[in-house]
Amino acid sequence: MMERLRWQYWPLKTKLLLLTLSISTLGILLVCTSLVVVENENYQEQLESELHVITDILTEQSAAALLFEDDQQLNTIISSLRQIGTIEQVCVFNVSGEVVSELNSSGGAGCPDLGGAPQVGFVGDFYRLLEPVTLDGDTVGHFYLMSRLEVLREHIRAFIVVTFSIGIVIQMALAWVALRLQRLVSEPIFELSNAAQRIAREHDYSIRVPVYGKDELGHLGIAFNEMIGTIQQQNLRILESRDELERTVADRTSELSLANRELEAFSFSVSHDLRQPLRAIEGFGQALEEDCGDQLNETGRDYLSRIRTATVRMGGLIDGLLVLSRVSRQAMEIKQLDLSVMLEEIVDELRETTDSLPTHVQIQRGIRVVGDERMLRVAFQNLLENAWKYTSKNDQRRIDVTACEAPDSITVAIQDNGVGFDMKYVEKLFVAFNRLHTPSQFIGTGLGLATVDRVVRRHFGEVYADSSVDRGACFYVKFPSSMQK
Repeated sequence: MMERLRWQYWPLKTKLLLLTLSISTLGILLVCTSLVVVENENYQEQLESELHVITDILTEQSAAALLFEDDQQLNTIISSLRQIGTIEQVCVFNVSGEVVSELNSSGGAGCPDLGGAPQVGFVGDFYRLLEPVTLDGDTVGHFYLMSRLEVLREHIRAFIVVTFSIGIVIQMALAWVALRLQRLVSEPIFELSNAAQRIAREHDYSIRVPVYGKDELGHLGIAFNEMIGTIQQQNLRILESRDELERTVADRTSELSLANRELEAFSFSVSHDLRQPLRAIEGFGQALEEDCGDQLNETGRDYLSRIRTATVRMGGLIDGLLVLSRVSRQAMEIKQLDLSVMLEEIVDELRETTDSLPTHVQIQRGIRVVGDERMLRVAFQNLLENAWKYTSKNDQRRIDVTACEAPDSITVAIQDNGVGFDMKYVEKLFVAFNRLHTPSQFIGTGLGLATVDRVVRRHFGEVYADSSVDRGACFYVKFPSSMQK
């Protein structure tokens, strides 16, 4: 709240008005003060001149009386000054400096001593005057007069009141004029500021500001309108380019989707159609081995065994291709799953169908994810089967499944103590038909991890791995939080 009172937050019109009023107030104060000073000087000069005239007259009248020491005449002369109300004291001195006549209207201090060189001029609240009285060029005495300055003070006070009253009236008139005139400067700037804020807020580049006159503000309005016009045209071209790009992307996406569907359908058909002749080969191979095996020599039986092994491997490849094709094109049914229960079921199946190696599997309880149950079962079954397979040559199998939940994701980790792999080949892990071990080491089709990657990507997640040779491997499946809501 206090920040709004600072100069930076004041509206422009307030600043302009305050600036105008400050300058005009300072000017009026200077003018009024100057007038008062000048009036005071003029009035003092006028008062001084009047008192000198009076003194000259009285000294001329007092010269003969002083010469003949006619005190009565002197008293009569100076008593005429009683009619002037501001005369405080009048003293007449003879040539010896002695007081021969005196007028003291308030009964204050006596006449000054001429031997002490009394002060003359404006001293305090009085004007003091001392003039010699001469007759035919000879000084016959002195005339001392002291006048109060109350009339001068009253006049100056009245002058100050009148002057500053007029100044206040002028200042009010100037304030009204400044209030009217500041709009000439501030109004175009206000409209320019409001237009800029509307454009920034509404992104409406059709807004224009009115142009006032042909001065700098007019040029500023013209330049602003031209700039917004240029931005509007550029924005229009960008929007047209974006629409064109979106149409192109949509067309390409449609074509790509159609091509993918045709390719997947072709892969599915080929894989499906290959199974029938493959079953025939396997069936006849088995019949040949059972019915005519004794008619074959050792070489024939070896060839027959190789044919049946290759047939089984080919069947595995076809099954893998069918699964990969299915997870790529089937519709997803999203729901919340208890992944821990699903993994326990998969492990139970593996325990029943594989070796009797001592196995310890630890699965964290309560791992819950959102996704398609059939696809996730395929993906995690592949991961657990790999962990199971690549630990089959150990003395003991150990598999740990844990989950780590973050604000933006949940990551499931499957750690085994198998043979592991060299991390320099990690880029090939999730590419179809790429294998890091030979068939003689571990059987496989090279499609399992590619299927895992496809399933996880359809859930907008990612899968990655960390391993070292003979020290096991850990596969991480990361699902985004947006998928879990």
